Amino acid sequence: TCALPIYEDLVDVVTILDSYQTPFFSTAPKVRARDVVHSWTIDTLPSTGLTGSVEGDDFTGSTLTGPVRLYNNTQIFSRSVVVSDRERDANPAGIRDMYEYQVMKEFKTLARNFEAAVFSTGASASATGDATTYPKMGNLRATYSGWSIASTSTATLTTAAIVSISQTLYVAGAEPDSLWFSPADKSRFVNATVSSGSGNVRNIAATDQRLVANIDVFETPFNQLYAVIVDRFITAASATGDTSGFLVGDRSMAKVAFFRPPQHKPMGKNGDHTRGLILMEPTLELTHPSAWGVVQGVTA
Repeated sequence: TCALPIYEDLVDVVTILDSYQTPFFSTAPKVRARDVVHSWTIDTLPSTGLTGSVEGDDFTGSTLTGPVRLYNNTQIFSRSVVVSDRERDANPAGIRDMYEYQVMKEFKTLARNFEAAVFSTGASASATGDATTYPKMGNLRATYSGWSIASTSTATLTTAAIVSISQTLYVAGAEPDSLWFSPADKSRFVNATVSSGSGNVRNIAATDQRLVANIDVFETPFNQLYAVIVDRFITAASATGDTSGFLVGDRSMAKVAFFRPPQHKPMGKNGDHTRGLILMEPTLELTHPSAWGVVQGVTA
């Protein structure tokens, strides 16, 4: 026998199953933050009144209110890439350049990390940052800087719970346009609507033989049309009273403010390798907290 020069059978493709879909980060309006403490103002209209004015009434100043300043801190998200020059010159399967490939992965990682931070629970923002403590931004559910989104709790996901939080937002003047579910809560939502018989489950056409058990748009009694969005980075509640849950909100009122936009910073050579820093410094600008609400503690 002799050793034959047979090529190895290695597919020239690298498969990553982990999702890099970030519906909030990808679709939220992007604005500029000009400092590490990003601020904006909100105001209210006076309450309506039924009392008129008498004829020839003397002038008296009305009670006026001024705008309220809200703020959030920027947070640094970064990842470091180091690839040996030997590996860059090699010929790995499915990868043209290992360094560029790792940079691409880390940009996706930053987006995933921001998405998870926005929907996390119990985060307290802090502008103080040093060599051991990173500055932290407030998220959608954090009571911070005078803001707190509307919230309610229920153990069972029902359309009544969605209508209830929608009514709260409507009365406050908001025009929410989206429902945000974790995968577990989206399943509960479908079970509470379609599978329970309150929705429709039917074949689109006899020749298709296709069964649909899904809802992409939900309309409330207040003429609000919600896009139903599933986000893998929303945490489902593990017990009644848990602050995790699903959200209702106006996407135009929740913005990503960049103090430093996503960027790749090549580091200087100090050996037989190539290195670089992938970095961004954003924060959440919740233009008006009353435009968003959360239903917490859903476990069934």
